[in-house]
Amino acid sequence: MSNSDPCPELRTQIRALQQQRRTIESKLLQPQTLRTGSLVERYLAGREGKRGRPAYYLSRSQQGRSKLTYIKKEELATVRRHCDAYRAFQQNWTAWRQLTAALEDCWKRLQEAQSR
Repeated sequence: MSNSDPCPELRTQIRALQQQRRTIESKLLQPQTLRTGSLVERYLAGREGKRGRPAYYLSRSQQGRSKLTYIKKEELATVRRHCDAYRAFQQNWTAWRQLTAALEDCWKRLQEAQSR
C-alpha cells in the first residue's frame, strides 16, 4: 500500500462541512429571545364599510388549535424581532442537522475507502 492519501477530495469535503457546521453552531449559540408563532395582520372594520387600521396578533398552536394573542402597537417591533429570531434559529438548526448527516456519510465513506 502506498503512503499517498487515497481520498484527499473526501478529506477536503469533510473539512468544508465541519467549517460550515461551526459557523452555524456559533449562530445557534448566540443568546437571544425566541418566540414561537407568526404575526398575523388583520384589518378592523372601519366606519361606513371602509377598511380600518391593522391590528396584529401572534398566532401559535396550542394543543393542536391555533390561538391568537393581540399584540399592542408598542410591542409589535419586539415581538416581530423575537418571532424572526425563532424562525432563523429553526432554519439554522435544520441546516446543522443536515450538515451533521452529510458529515456522518463522509466519515463512513472515508472509513470504507481506508479499509480497502
